[in-house]
Amino acid sequence: MTMHEYSKIILEKVSFEPKIFKKELRKALRQSTKDDFKQLMSWCREKFSKKKELKNTLTVQ
Repeated sequence: MTMHEYSKIILEKVSFEPKIFKKELRKALRQSTKDDFKQLMSWCREKFSKKKELKNTLTVQ
């Protein structure tokens, strides 16, 4: 399992709490390569954009 895959699992598990989600997203993005960064943000927007409480977190990045 890559860090990229692991990050996705963690983000799915903490998506119920915006504060923790933001912290874990930042951590995942810091550890990402340029390509992984783009893929992860794209995946997050696709997966979590319908959750009102996470929308601000996804646009701030």
